[in-house]
Amino acid sequence: MKASELGRSRRRLTASYAAVALVVLAVLAVVAILQAGDRRHQQQDRLVESTALLASGYAYPQGSPSHIEIDRRPAGYFGADRRPGAPVGVVDPAGRLLAGPPGLLDPQTSRRAFALIRNGLGPRLTTTESDGRQVRLAANPIPGTQGVLGAIVAVQPLAVARAQINDTALRIGAGALGLWLLMVAASWFLTGRALRPAAATVRREEAFLADAAHELRTPVAVIRARAEQALRTPGAPAGEALEAIGRAAQRASNTIADMLDLARLDARRDRLEREPLRLDLLLEQVVAEHEEAARGAGVELRLASGSEAVVLGDERLLARSIANLVENAIRYGADGGAVDVGVTVDQSEALVEVRDRGPGVPPAQRAAIFDRFHRATGTGGGSGLGLSISRLVAEAHDGRLELLPSADEPGAAFVLRLPLA
Repeated sequence: MKASELGRSRRRLTASYAAVALVVLAVLAVVAILQAGDRRHQQQDRLVESTALLASGYAYPQGSPSHIEIDRRPAGYFGADRRPGAPVGVVDPAGRLLAGPPGLLDPQTSRRAFALIRNGLGPRLTTTESDGRQVRLAANPIPGTQGVLGAIVAVQPLAVARAQINDTALRIGAGALGLWLLMVAASWFLTGRALRPAAATVRREEAFLADAAHELRTPVAVIRARAEQALRTPGAPAGEALEAIGRAAQRASNTIADMLDLARLDARRDRLEREPLRLDLLLEQVVAEHEEAARGAGVELRLASGSEAVVLGDERLLARSIANLVENAIRYGADGGAVDVGVTVDQSEALVEVRDRGPGVPPAQRAAIFDRFHRATGTGGGSGLGLSISRLVAEAHDGRLELLPSADEPGAAFVLRLPLA
């Protein structure tokens, strides 16, 4: 899988989640708006009903059997400074408005309101039209000795409730949209995190292929050029060409081996099989294996007596990491004539130090010394992966590899720190 395919997968996953979230939020928003509408209509019904009931104390039969007395005090419902509530008025059986705001109801609506409570029961609620507008109406009877004398009518236009419902729907819709956008952003972030290991694997594979193509180009070119030279010169001694081909093939083989080790470490650094091992004994073994190479380079390889150190780790990988440090010291520190290797214990860590007496690491190269395929200026040989592999092995064992700061002594010093078992 390529990085572009991972990107498409991330976009498809985010789009699928966004579509599902949009449907769910839309359904929830519609349900919430409907419930808010029901509550608002119930509030309107309670308002007009309670206003009609409370206003009944300010309109009552008085004197003759057909006379309605209306209390118009300012503190009442029919005075200039009426009490809060829905607009309310008094109508007679003929539909005439006896009290209340002018134009509260048209005659036809007034007669219909009176018809609701003609039998003396009340209050009654209904939805009707008055002067071309829909209203919610509550009527409460004014009973007399000879039947119902009139009706207390409280009215509120449905447009008031609808405007409030529309405002609530707008707020719910805006909130749902904001929540949806937040969920889409969260989905994009979470899918990115979920695909991060796969993306890292893809990047490692792409880097591996690019590095392989780059690093193998030179030895393959040398092999091809020497072979073509030998073929173009029949009868000429082939020893020099074969030696060059052999060196180039060995270099290519070493590079391929190092790159494969690096790729395996990248892939399984969290799945190492660890077991207790004596780091001091492992160091003795590595030094013994490199004594002949050190003598051939004119270097004295010295092992300092150290402490017993037990760590949890993969013996093959730790041996490879220490061997890379020793080989690096022999290759680049041969001019100094000596390489010192030792292990010490510092609190909860075991420290493996490899120090040479060579020219050291130039300050400009210290930051890049652990980069893949980095080689010191003016040196040859090696794949440039040894220190990268050593550092990766250290990190896979919850440790670290450090280049010690420059001191008065010549050379370079590397310290491999590993937690004790």
